[in-house]
Amino acid sequence: MRKNNPAAIVRKTVETYADRPKKLTAELKRLLKEGEADNDLLLIGAVCCNLAEIYHAADDERKAFVNALKAEACLKDTGAFDLLIRVYTTLGSIYLYQDNSQMALSMDEAAWQLVRRHRVRGKTRIAVLNSLSANYYILGDVRKSIHLLTECLALTEESPDEDLVGRTRVMLNLAAYRLELGEREKAYEVLMSMAPWIDKAGSRTLTCDYYLRCAILSHMLEKHEQAGVFADKAFLFIPEDSCPVPLFDDFWDLLKFLFIRNDRERADRILKAVRVFEGKNQGTLQQIFTFRILAEHCRVFGEPERAVEYYKKLEELHDIQSNEIRKNQLRQIRRMKEADSEIRNLKKEMQRNEELASLEPMTKLLNRASLLRVSSEFIENAAKKGWKVGAIFIDIDFFKECNDTYGHARGDEIIREVARACRKEETKNVRFSRYGGDEYFGITQGLTDEKVCDIARRIAAAIRNADLPHAKNPNGGRVTLSIGVVNLAINDRTNTILDIANSADKALYYAKSAGKDRIIQQVLTGTDDGGSGASYVRIEF
Repeated sequence: MRKNNPAAIVRKTVETYADRPKKLTAELKRLLKEGEADNDLLLIGAVCCNLAEIYHAADDERKAFVNALKAEACLKDTGAFDLLIRVYTTLGSIYLYQDNSQMALSMDEAAWQLVRRHRVRGKTRIAVLNSLSANYYILGDVRKSIHLLTECLALTEESPDEDLVGRTRVMLNLAAYRLELGEREKAYEVLMSMAPWIDKAGSRTLTCDYYLRCAILSHMLEKHEQAGVFADKAFLFIPEDSCPVPLFDDFWDLLKFLFIRNDRERADRILKAVRVFEGKNQGTLQQIFTFRILAEHCRVFGEPERAVEYYKKLEELHDIQSNEIRKNQLRQIRRMKEADSEIRNLKKEMQRNEELASLEPMTKLLNRASLLRVSSEFIENAAKKGWKVGAIFIDIDFFKECNDTYGHARGDEIIREVARACRKEETKNVRFSRYGGDEYFGITQGLTDEKVCDIARRIAAAIRNADLPHAKNPNGGRVTLSIGVVNLAINDRTNTILDIANSADKALYYAKSAGKDRIIQQVLTGTDDGGSGASYVRIEF
């Protein structure tokens, strides 16, 4: 099942262990090892995509970044655009977290191009548009952000109850962008339109964010009593474990209004929430917000000495943040180099294994399936460039009699000897395959008639000069070859490997009928590519 649909296997694994994160990570790593062992790009990409999302959610940006880069490299040529969209979105979020807005925008644009090309709808389209709008907002193009969010909003209204969390994010952003343009009333209208369903959204953090913003906007519009009601509702939804940066930002904005109105009771409730988070493992930015709130609260409500202590801590944190930004930039460069190296090695290994899988085991020449692929590439390329495509059809003379006389082991060695002679002639424009039993087929592109014949000459001469005993061969008691050669222009009547192989087969048949141990070239003398307009010329070697 994995080979047929590795993405489905990964999806099932994620669903099965969704509530057991450690087990999920372990299972994904196990699948990753299987994918690397089997050189399964889709499986590797699907696993790395999910690992990147898991590590990003856990704030492990190093692992998230490396896995996202690996996923992108593996998925680019698989056609798994749904996974690739998720990878680009994750990379965009990581770059945004690192204050690299330009790279974040380029990742979100890449995701958006895939969404548009494949006409993706639903949650994925909404998420990408929302993320893209946030990038434009950060880069200062607020109206572009609003335009994108308006499309987002139209999509959420198609199935209003399907993804309330996604809809909440879209509308909160839309309200923020309206406010940025100074459109307070419009921002307030957006927030009020959410009131009938916001409590059903299913996210404490987003619901808290919603009521905090309602409170802030109400104060801006001089609706202070209503602002108090919204603030009290927000306090009911404060998350228990962690507080993301946007909530700290809202706490800070609301606190400034509470200071002005000397509303110590509500200010103390914010302070209490912040102190709970202070003892938890927070990032530097969250700590900066925490100590800013603590310092200002102490300053406003008469604790200047403690305020000074918090301001000193705040100064230290700003220095730490500056150092972290520099270190993150260096880490990012190093991670990209490490990921590039790992991806290059992975691709090289996969390419080696893919090449081995395309070869016939005994001769190390192309197998039939790979011959068809290479032939199609040669014909397509030749048609574009006006080149000829050549074919060299080889048959070992009296091979059955050789096997009967010397045994199959000796026959196998002769097959390998002819294959070695063929391999010596291989270039990017010349490839050989074992066509069957004791037959070989070579395909060429962009060579003159004489050069194609020269290849056949060297192979035939190599076997003749090897002087391999064959008592039943009347042509000197040694192993010899019969070879048919053609070199054809690609046109409406000759444009498939079957057309070319048929012509070479006729030349080979002519060589065998004429006594074997010879090379015969089919030369077209008329317009009939089927052969009635062709002559057959013996090529000496």
